[in-house]
Amino acid sequence: MGTYPPRECGLATFNQGLIKSSQKFLTDRVFCKVAAMNISLLDTYIYPSEVEWKIDQNNKKEYLDTAKIINDDKNIIGVFLQHEYGIYGGNDGVNILSFIYSCRKPIIVTLHTVLPEPTKHIRYVTGKIINRVNSIIVLTENSKRVLENIYPNSINKVHVIPHGIYETNFEESAGAKKILKLDNRIVLSTFGLLGRSKGIEFAIKALPKLIKKHPSVLYLVLGETHPMVRRSEGESYRNELSDLVKKLHLKNNVKFIDQYLSRKDLIQFLKATDIYISTSINPDQAVSGTLSDALGTGRAVVSTEFAQAKEIVTPDLGRLVPIMEPKAISSALIELLNDNKMLQIMNRIAYEKTRPMLWSNVSEGYLKLLVENTLPPINLTHLRNMTDEFGIFQFSEFGKPNKEYGYTLDDNARALVICSWLKHTDPKIDIDDLMIKYLNFIKYCQKPDGRFINYLDHLHKSETFQNDQEDLEDASARAMWALSEAIGNPLVSENIKSSAEKIFKRALPNIKDSEHLRSSALIIKSFSIAQKVFPDLSKKMIGIIRDKADLLTAEYHNNSVKSWRWFESYLIYNNAILPEALLIAGKITGENPKILHPQLWHLQQHMISLKMKDIEN
Repeated sequence: MGTYPPRECGLATFNQGLIKSSQKFLTDRVFCKVAAMNISLLDTYIYPSEVEWKIDQNNKKEYLDTAKIINDDKNIIGVFLQHEYGIYGGNDGVNILSFIYSCRKPIIVTLHTVLPEPTKHIRYVTGKIINRVNSIIVLTENSKRVLENIYPNSINKVHVIPHGIYETNFEESAGAKKILKLDNRIVLSTFGLLGRSKGIEFAIKALPKLIKKHPSVLYLVLGETHPMVRRSEGESYRNELSDLVKKLHLKNNVKFIDQYLSRKDLIQFLKATDIYISTSINPDQAVSGTLSDALGTGRAVVSTEFAQAKEIVTPDLGRLVPIMEPKAISSALIELLNDNKMLQIMNRIAYEKTRPMLWSNVSEGYLKLLVENTLPPINLTHLRNMTDEFGIFQFSEFGKPNKEYGYTLDDNARALVICSWLKHTDPKIDIDDLMIKYLNFIKYCQKPDGRFINYLDHLHKSETFQNDQEDLEDASARAMWALSEAIGNPLVSENIKSSAEKIFKRALPNIKDSEHLRSSALIIKSFSIAQKVFPDLSKKMIGIIRDKADLLTAEYHNNSVKSWRWFESYLIYNNAILPEALLIAGKITGENPKILHPQLWHLQQHMISLKMKDIEN
C-alpha cells in the first residue's frame, strides 16, 4: 500500500522496485497486489496490472472498504504499508489509521520518514501506527535509534532493511560518456524530483572555484520538478536555479535535464558520472533513494550531512560536507578530482559495498519478516518434553527422550543459545526455568580448573568413558558461546547473567589452548559478544579473536587449490560457522582476512596506504 507509478513520487518508485523484485526473484513463493493512493478523484492514473485497488487519500470510506476486502480474502496473508506523512490524507496522514485499525491481517509498515523532533500530532499518528502494526521497517540504523528513543513501544518491533537498488554492471564512465556525447567532460550529477529541499543552488555556487582548476566540469541536474511543488509554485525554483547559472556565467558548465527519467536512462547518466553530488538541506532526511542509486551504480559521492548520508558515506567512497556550504562542496570535489586513481578506487568500493542493497536482497528481507509475522506462536512442548530437572537429553525417539544415552554439554549449550534467542524474539516468553536448568548443567560439567566435560549418564549423573576418549574442544567452546549469548542479552534476568558470568570467567584461562577450527570459530562468536560485557577483558578477547581468525585464514590457504577453496580438504559438519566466524572477526578487529578476491584485496590495501579511515571489510 502506498503510491505507485505512473504517479511521480519517490515512494512510488520504491514500491515498484520492491514489488518487481519480489515477483522476479520470489515468483514461486509470493504474489503481490497493490493498493495505490490517489491525491483526489480528479487525479487518476492508468496503472499497471498489479494495482488492484485505487484509494482516494481523502475518502475514509475507501480505506474501510479496502480493509474489508483484504480481511475477506484468504489468499492475502499480510500487508506491507509504505508510509510517508503526506500521502494518506488528513492532517499528517491521519486517514491511514482508518485502514490499519480495520484491517485484521498482519501489517508491516516501512517508515520512510523518522523525525527526531515530531510535532504533537505527528507523534500521535506515528504512535498509533506503531501500536497497531506487527513489525516496523526503517531504512537506516539512525532511524532505528531515533524511533526507539521517541516511541518506546517500538522496541523489539523495529528492523533495518536498506533502500533497494537495481542490479547493474560496474563500468568506468568513458563508455557512457561516449554514448551521451559527453566525451572530454568531467561529469558531476544530481538527480531526483526538484524541490527547494534539494539544495541544488549550493552545488551550483560551488562550481566557480572548482572550474578554475577543472574547466571541463559539467554539472547535470537530472529530473523534473516534483508534481506537488509544481502545483503550489509552478517552476519558480527551477527558474531561480537557471537565473543563478546565468549570474555565475556557468552556461557551459550546468545542464538541466527536465524529464522524469526512465530507469534505463537514469542508469546511463549515472554511469557517465564521475562524482555524484547529494545536496539535501534537510539534516533529518532519513533516506535518499537517489544517493543509494548513485552508490549502487559505483560512483563516489560528495554529500551533505543529512541523516542517511552520515551513516553510509564513509571516507573510502566519498566525502561528507556541511549543509548549505558551497565552499565545502567545492573543496571536496577538488580533492577527489585531483587524484583520479583514488577516485576510481572509490567508485569500485561504492559498488562493492552496496551489493547487500540489491532489490533481490531487500525483497527477501521483507518476505522473511512477513513469514515471521504469519507463523503460529512458538511451541515449546517438545523442548520441555526433552528436558528433565537435570538438563536436556541427547537423543529422542520421535517425541520422547531416549534416556539410555544420557546428556551432553553440547546439547545443553545449544538449548541455552536457543532460549537466549527466544528472549529476543519475545521478551515475555516464560523460559527462565529452562535457562536455569541448562545453565546449571553447564556449571555441573565444569571442573575446578575451569575445563569442561561433555558426557553424563542418566542414572547417576556421572561422567561416561567418552570424556576420556574424545576431544572435547568443540563442546567446551560451544559452552562458552552459549554463556556469552546469555550474558550479552539485555532481556535475560540478572541472576541468570550473574551465574553465567562466573562460569564464563572460570573457563577463560583454558581457551587459548584450543586449536581446532570449529572450536576457534565458536570462540570468535563467543568473544565478539563477551568483549562488550567485560570491558576490562576486551583487549585480551579481541587479541584472541585475532589469533583464532589468523588460524582459520592460515588453514584456508593451506588447504585451498584452484578447484577447492576451503579451510579443510573435506566437508564435514557445521561448515558455515567457519566463514561466519571470519566475518565476525573482521567486524570486531577492523582487519580483513586475506581471502578476498585479489582485486578487492588490492583496492583495500591501496586505501589503507592513503590513510583512509573507517574502511568496512
